[in-house]
Amino acid sequence: MSMIDSLNWRYATKKFDPNKQVSDQDIETLKEAIRLSPSSYGFQLYKVIIVTDQKIKKELMKHSYYQSQVRDCSHLFVFCSYKKVKPEHIDEFIALMEEARESDKEETLKEKFESKAKIKAYGIIAKTDLGNRDSDDALNWMKKQCYIALTHLMVTAADMKIDTCPFEGFKSDAYDRILGLEDRNLTSAVLCPVGYRAEGDRHQHRKKVRKSNERLFEEK
Repeated sequence: MSMIDSLNWRYATKKFDPNKQVSDQDIETLKEAIRLSPSSYGFQLYKVIIVTDQKIKKELMKHSYYQSQVRDCSHLFVFCSYKKVKPEHIDEFIALMEEARESDKEETLKEKFESKAKIKAYGIIAKTDLGNRDSDDALNWMKKQCYIALTHLMVTAADMKIDTCPFEGFKSDAYDRILGLEDRNLTSAVLCPVGYRAEGDRHQHRKKVRKSNERLFEEK
């Protein structure tokens, strides 16, 4: 099937079959899709917690307005952004960039030296930019990065015929407490239950409702 066919197939699954589990191999593929997703500056200032413990899922459901997807899904992906950008976050990525460039066999020594200088300058620019943002702006920016990664998870899952249901209807403070995030500079931003649709979920048979191209797009 084409990607468009897969996107037409997917829908925000309202009822998961709790007896169907996504295989470990498929979960590894979904994790790799998230890992390869783009992010601003490339920093990936988030962490994804994957919950499979049924007791924890039931507890989290209480703080998700009792939406059954949290309890009945195979795996609950909780996208968590950092609350504050720290210099070491940037330094970590700069070190990874330097390592990648150093191992690039296509570059000459001169090119590698120039690349290293550019990478260091890149880190300085990023630290200046992010350091000048107020805390609310920085947090909002980091949470947006979670949504980019979330999209890659959903699209890859659809292509694999795995169901998802992204939503924001949960109490972040409670999630942070239950998942032990409060003292880790992390806060839950958006959820995505993953699994397989229940046969009785009537929403899977409904026509997808979207704006027409004429209403959605403009060309200048």
